Amino acid sequence: KQWYQRRVAITAGEHNTTLQTHSCSFRASTIFVGLRFIRETMKLFGVFLVVFYVGASFSKDVHIIIEDVIHQPPYHKTFTAGGNSESAVLEEVMNNAVSAGNMTYDGTRHEKWGLYITTIDGIKADESKFQYWQILHGMDVKNLKPSQYGASSLVPKDNEFVKFFLKHWK
Repeated sequence: KQWYQRRVAITAGEHNTTLQTHSCSFRASTIFVGLRFIRETMKLFGVFLVVFYVGASFSKDVHIIIEDVIHQPPYHKTFTAGGNSESAVLEEVMNNAVSAGNMTYDGTRHEKWGLYITTIDGIKADESKFQYWQILHGMDVKNLKPSQYGASSLVPKDNEFVKFFLKHWK
């Protein structure tokens, strides 16, 4: 029994140290499973441990959909942009996707409003034809809503869907 208690204390100490010293991104599920293991192990041996981890930097995945049905042939692409910081705005998610080779984009920057997307994956929204890239988002891919924010302000949630849809505004 003494060996088990000592081993549990060492295990808890290792996990606790790891959680406190790492400043890189973690998946929330990984930390939860680790803490759950510690809690269950402690309960097994009659020891209770409360672990508070403040300032965790969880990573989030954002599911990206790019769709152009205006041009022929129609263009449709989906991918998951992973490893984004919890506080990342859509523009940062897009930059990470560009770095990973998943997409390209271009745009103009307004001092007050931020990035205005003009081109995605080489498909340019033609302003003379009243085209623009609409941003839709939501947790249910079948029920996406137009964003009230642009790419520089929208903060997607973990596992949220973001759709760039080439659209006519007139």
